[in-house]
Amino acid sequence: MAKRRNQLAALFILLSPVLFPALTWGIVNVGDDIELEGFVRSMNILKTGARPFNDGELTHQRNTAQLEGKYYFLREGKAFNRFSTGPIEEATFTFLGRAVYDSIFDLRDSYDVLNEKGQSEYKIREAFIDFIMPPFSLRLGRQQVVWGETDNFRALDVINPLDRTWHGTRESWEDIRIPLWMARGIWDIGKIGPFEETFLEVIVIPDDFRTNKVFTDYPRPWAFRGIGRQDVVANSVLLGDTLDDLYDSSVTVVDSTDKETDIRNVQAGFRFKGIWNDVEFSVNYFNGFSQTPGVKINSAELVGDTFETTIETVTPRTNVFGFTANYSEEKYTQSVFRLETTVTKGLPVSIEFGSRDDIHGNGFDTATQSVVMIGVDRPTWIPALNSLRTFFISTQFFWRRWLDYSSFYRGSFYDVQPAKVGGAVVPGRFISVNNDKIDQDEFVFTFSASSSYGRAGLWKPLFVFAYDPRSTGAYNKLQMEYLYSKNLVFKLEQHLYWRESGDDQSPWGLGSYLGEPGIRRNETQFTATFQF
Repeated sequence: MAKRRNQLAALFILLSPVLFPALTWGIVNVGDDIELEGFVRSMNILKTGARPFNDGELTHQRNTAQLEGKYYFLREGKAFNRFSTGPIEEATFTFLGRAVYDSIFDLRDSYDVLNEKGQSEYKIREAFIDFIMPPFSLRLGRQQVVWGETDNFRALDVINPLDRTWHGTRESWEDIRIPLWMARGIWDIGKIGPFEETFLEVIVIPDDFRTNKVFTDYPRPWAFRGIGRQDVVANSVLLGDTLDDLYDSSVTVVDSTDKETDIRNVQAGFRFKGIWNDVEFSVNYFNGFSQTPGVKINSAELVGDTFETTIETVTPRTNVFGFTANYSEEKYTQSVFRLETTVTKGLPVSIEFGSRDDIHGNGFDTATQSVVMIGVDRPTWIPALNSLRTFFISTQFFWRRWLDYSSFYRGSFYDVQPAKVGGAVVPGRFISVNNDKIDQDEFVFTFSASSSYGRAGLWKPLFVFAYDPRSTGAYNKLQMEYLYSKNLVFKLEQHLYWRESGDDQSPWGLGSYLGEPGIRRNETQFTATFQF
């Protein structure tokens, strides 16, 4: 019966553009104090393998309904049009609810092994109250906080973790950030000496810590389980060169990522932003916990014919120091130049177990990493490609550096391969090997271009390219969006992952492991959105 209800709900979502054609896109007012807006969306993704449009298989049929509302319960110093509130001039309650149903679970029997994990989601994503008391404002509740100047990759945008379980990081950050319960206050200062339009923002997260969410269960196409064999797990350990050195493997995981309600587990930060000589800048600091868990090896010993390992997942406290700036240069280049830089202390990192730098003897350490992003945005007229409208061109260059680097640092890509003894494969036995060495310096370059065509610019193409020169891994997105009406929008996308050469794995999640045979995630995506 529950499955039948889910099918009916999915059908309702799919048919909404037909059932409600009279609605007009934009904010819907209910009386004088309530505003509503939202959308219904159907997203279909075809995994296309090594050659686009060939050997395709349907992997997602994600149907989403989202509703956002705002209630003005306090205006002009009066709550509910009755009670005087003194210095509080305005207050609103905002909520954002999302319902998701992936009907691919009804179409593919292979997904039955997941026990409907990831099939549906029904939740209030955001719910907060805003108080306006000039020059102060305060937001309390479940919310997102966005810092920084980057696109496609994150540097300073570290407050909210990401939900990467269903499509990696290939969706809008707004849709895959995990909102947290927090308090956010802003003091609108104004002019201070040479600085104009300044404000101070303070956030406090008293008791809500989440890690980034990643699926590890196949056959979900975006599940992450390293590289190598994807249809098996490592079940053995090879400690020598003979069959007598091949043992069963048993791994016990202790999860220490949960944070108890304790003042010592509070996360907090601030941002000071202003304008100096036409340069908009911000100074940022955030003290929290790593959203990507690290792994400690607590014990590893041979017990009979089994090599037993106990590992512990941990999220150490981190300190993030950041600076951003952007400047619009109108005279010579007509471009906007962007800068974002961070230094993060306390990031968890794996280190080769038993190496000379494994000073704690548990294969775990914390490290300091810097990130620098330089970006340039420019509207550019290319008459040969579009005689009526400009292209918006954006480029970014990212440089990450481990400041206290060790040659024994290891990444998260482990290779599951058949166990071999004396050059011969042992049937049914698989081992895990981590040869993913972290480079001290990591780079990625991105480029995007967009424009619009046709009557009123209803056709909107987008081209995105990202390249990691060390791993030679790359990602391309080709997208065409068509505004059929004020309510109905269609979008066709092609996602391509590829690598020129080499065995290095891209730390940015580009075309290296994503382009491996059997894992390749080239995708064709069609989306229909009804918005109101």
